[in-house]
Amino acid sequence: MINEITIRKLVDCILLNACSVNSSGLYNGKAGMSLALFEAARFLHDEKIEDKAFDLFQECLVRPTNDYSFENGLSGVGYTLIYLIINKFIDADFEEVFKEHCEKIIYDFDSIDKHPDKLLISLKAIYFLSVLKSVHYEDIRVNQIIEKIFQGTELYLSLQFFDWKNMYYINRKADVLKTYETYLKLIDFAEYANFSDYLMNSYAELYRSGRIASSLSTGYYLCNIMKQNNVTQYRDVINSNISYGLKDIHPNLLSLEQKINLTKIIENINTSYGDYRLMGIDFWGENFEKIKSSVRPNHLHYGYQYGLVRYLIYSINKRAILL
Repeated sequence: MINEITIRKLVDCILLNACSVNSSGLYNGKAGMSLALFEAARFLHDEKIEDKAFDLFQECLVRPTNDYSFENGLSGVGYTLIYLIINKFIDADFEEVFKEHCEKIIYDFDSIDKHPDKLLISLKAIYFLSVLKSVHYEDIRVNQIIEKIFQGTELYLSLQFFDWKNMYYINRKADVLKTYETYLKLIDFAEYANFSDYLMNSYAELYRSGRIASSLSTGYYLCNIMKQNNVTQYRDVINSNISYGLKDIHPNLLSLEQKINLTKIIENINTSYGDYRLMGIDFWGENFEKIKSSVRPNHLHYGYQYGLVRYLIYSINKRAILL
């Protein structure tokens, strides 16, 4: 188990580096940092850290920006605000604090179907849009935007899978499959039921023919989706992805966020797949510098998406949702 000394060292590093971060968003900005500090303050029962977390999040709310993205902009800030309210880190009225920003986000995404170049890079905004109902924010445009983004992503992926066997295929297949995995993860998170059967069939056909490698993450999220919707026709694809995906894990080759993401999935998998537990992934036996060195090169070391903020949240709150 992570010890208090390491937690406080992580907190100090986050606070020291927060002033140099210009982004407000969740993945690469101050919103993600403040969320981790709130989690640490609760775990340590430390009001001083809580005050600093609150001050940092206030900076996100007042900082002027035209970036509405989830990774760096207001969608990520909005999601963080909802997370803090729902988990009782702060006592606030969402509409009072964020209604003006929310209107700007919805307005920006409302015509997204007319801007195909923006669809894929906006995919993660669904995280924010899908949790608005948890704070009783009612707007018919929100569900319409979610559907537009999903449908645009489905069209893109369907075209990629249609051309998959073409010897002149030019796109990087690993990136396409990563987008597909994100698409599945978002369907699972948002409990979106109107997903494309054609796309699911296209993926299954390619997988069964041996043209797509197994992926634990893909199998896990596909399994969740099919359970939610009482679909059984992809059971072989799911079981194969999970079984072979587990065997293909090589902890020494994984970056920090990959270790965290896969460990969370492994902990949630049904025990019928065997006693894999953490598959040799060791978080607690590593020193601080070793942990820091496992962050992906050329990425923010203290960010929520890839860095030590993610590690801190996971270490002190296993029940925390990590996007």
